[in-house]
Amino acid sequence: MIEARINIEEPTVSPQRLHQMHDQLMRDLRSVRGIEVRRSREDAPPDSKSGVGAQLAELIVTGTLSGGTGAAVTQVITALINRSASRSVTIKKADGQELTVTGASPEVQRRLTEMFAEDKEEDRRAER
Repeated sequence: MIEARINIEEPTVSPQRLHQMHDQLMRDLRSVRGIEVRRSREDAPPDSKSGVGAQLAELIVTGTLSGGTGAAVTQVITALINRSASRSVTIKKADGQELTVTGASPEVQRRLTEMFAEDKEEDRRAER
C-alpha cells in the first residue's frame, strides 16, 4: 500500500491558481484505478489570510499500485509538469523518501515510476 503526499509549487502564480492546479491534479489522479486521492486536512498558518494556507495543502495519494497504476500516476504528474517551465512537484512518501521533480525527462519519469513501484515490492516481501 502506498501513501504519498504531493505538493505543486509554482512561484509565478497566485494562491488561487495554485489551489486550482491542486484540484485539477486531484481530478486527474482520481481517474487512475486503484488509488484514492484527497487533500490533507491541515490548518492554515496563524499569519495567513483567511485560510489560504489550508486551501493549498498537499494532496495525499493512497492505494495499491500495480506496474500499470504506477505508470499512470507517473504520466499524470509528468503531464502536469510539462504545462509550465517554472512548475515543480514534490512527492513525499510515508517511508521518508522525497523527490522534487522540475522537468519531465525520461530519467525523471523512470525515477518516479520506481518510487511508486518500490511500495509494491515491499508488499510482495511482506506477503512471503
